[in-house]
Amino acid sequence: MDLKVYIEGVLREVCGVTESTTCEEIIIKLAQAANLPGFYTLVAVYRGREDTLSADEKLIEFFRKIRENPTTVQFVLRRLEAPSPHPSRVSAQPKSHPPSADHRSHVRQLSNTAHFAPANEAVGELRGPCSQTSAGLAGRSPQSLNNSVRQVVETQQTSKDSNFNDHPATRFESDEYEQLEDQLAYQEQEVEFNRIRLLQLDKEIAELERANRALAASDTFAMGPAAELAQLTATPWPQLLEANRTRQMDLVKERERYQIPLERIGAQLERAQEELTQLENKVAHELERLLTTLDSANAQRRQLLRSLSPTPIRARLPVATKTDGIPV
Repeated sequence: MDLKVYIEGVLREVCGVTESTTCEEIIIKLAQAANLPGFYTLVAVYRGREDTLSADEKLIEFFRKIRENPTTVQFVLRRLEAPSPHPSRVSAQPKSHPPSADHRSHVRQLSNTAHFAPANEAVGELRGPCSQTSAGLAGRSPQSLNNSVRQVVETQQTSKDSNFNDHPATRFESDEYEQLEDQLAYQEQEVEFNRIRLLQLDKEIAELERANRALAASDTFAMGPAAELAQLTATPWPQLLEANRTRQMDLVKERERYQIPLERIGAQLERAQEELTQLENKVAHELERLLTTLDSANAQRRQLLRSLSPTPIRARLPVATKTDGIPV
């Protein structure tokens, strides 16, 4: 099975998805193909909702679970870590989606550079109170998660100085946890900005298409003298003249090429007309001769029949007497 995934607005295709293919394998394959550093997760969008897939979740089982056709599900490779150019400004804004234990299980480091090494260690190996608190908040609502995360961070910041020597790992984990929160907030701002920009571009495209349709539909579009003069000035007349001359020469050459066959065919047609006239004359003479011969033969036949017919003999009538009433 083939899977289509959007990476920063660009459609990529992953081939050879089988029953055992997991989301982690797809994320690593896409990241290696696109040379993407950082942390990513695979998000499924269908029926107006978004589902973040776990790293070990198999796509075939996911399709069976949601009972959706794979062609109706849109997958997005979403980045979870984006270095903020203004860390102080991002950290000052409220965090709406803190990372939970599920998110930490989805995150995988796709680059081996030294820049992302601390983040990988923080995400893959969270220990102490922060890890336990995040695991307990996995099933709560986003608002309760925000309040709980803020309480945990404030508690850790309050006891940071007093417990620095006793709990160095807890301080390190809280710093990494806060850094991940800042990165998630920055990523949400970037996504929202991109959505607004896409809406603006869609609106501009719709306006341009509507203007083009109106311009094409208007039959009485009039141009002013200045616009007409500008259009005439912008027309490449020398190039058009040269093109027309070349076209005319080509047509003349083509006419000359066909002229000789046409003349030959005309001569053949004239000879055929002469032969036809001669044949018609011969046929007329032959028909006249045949008619004359037929008349002569008919006359001879009538004359022969008259000569062969016998002379007619008249019969003698009996003489009658009125004496007895009986002939003698």
